[in-house]
Amino acid sequence: WDIKHTTDLNVPVDVAWKALVDLKSWEKWNLWTVLDAPEAKKGTSGKLRACYEGNDADWQTFDFQFADVSSEKHLLAWRGSVLGGLLFSGQHHMRLMELEGGESCRLEHVEVFGGLLPMLGLGLPYKKLDRSYLLMNEALKKHLEG
Repeated sequence: WDIKHTTDLNVPVDVAWKALVDLKSWEKWNLWTVLDAPEAKKGTSGKLRACYEGNDADWQTFDFQFADVSSEKHLLAWRGSVLGGLLFSGQHHMRLMELEGGESCRLEHVEVFGGLLPMLGLGLPYKKLDRSYLLMNEALKKHLEG
């Protein structure tokens, strides 16, 4: 049930990075996932709100913690688990890579699931999540490129 999408953004990597770590702005462009935390900093915990349909209804809330936030690697990573990962774990990251010429970048958006529930295909609507992450990438692209 792992998910991976890549999207090319026609903005410099630093512009895209500022948008990724500006958690307050996510609600403006992202209909599927909102990270509610005081700051994007390794070790900081918060609440992840997810709306699988992107319709601003039926939001679900999960605990998460930033696993890595690196402006050098342009990496924003977070994780969550239930029962220490035995029942469920999710390792999520969004990484930006500068493309040749420096005027554009590539967004790599990945989530790796573990635990008993994903192994059985239970716990989350994985097909909807896959679609949501792609739409999330496209929404960030539209937000950044105008």
